[in-house]
Amino acid sequence: MRVKVSYLSILRDATGVKEEVLQLKDGATVEDLIRCLIEKYGERLRRLLTDSEIDQGIMITLDGTLVSKAEMKNQISDGSEVLIGLPPFGG
Repeated sequence: MRVKVSYLSILRDATGVKEEVLQLKDGATVEDLIRCLIEKYGERLRRLLTDSEIDQGIMITLDGTLVSKAEMKNQISDGSEVLIGLPPFGG
């Protein structure tokens, strides 16, 4: 299945791309996607996508809905859109 992944802020810096389309196996979860991204981009991305960083500000949305730590095992559908990054700050 195909999934569009968009990156914000420091995640964009870590990957070097704004967005990409990835091919995942059917039934893949958000957790599987994160593992795939870490394998593709390495240590710097792994550090940004640890549980503690996700708890402290890195957000993941799946089709526009914020994914909590408890929802990392949710399956992704073909054609889904995932956004990963720090949310914009207002001020």
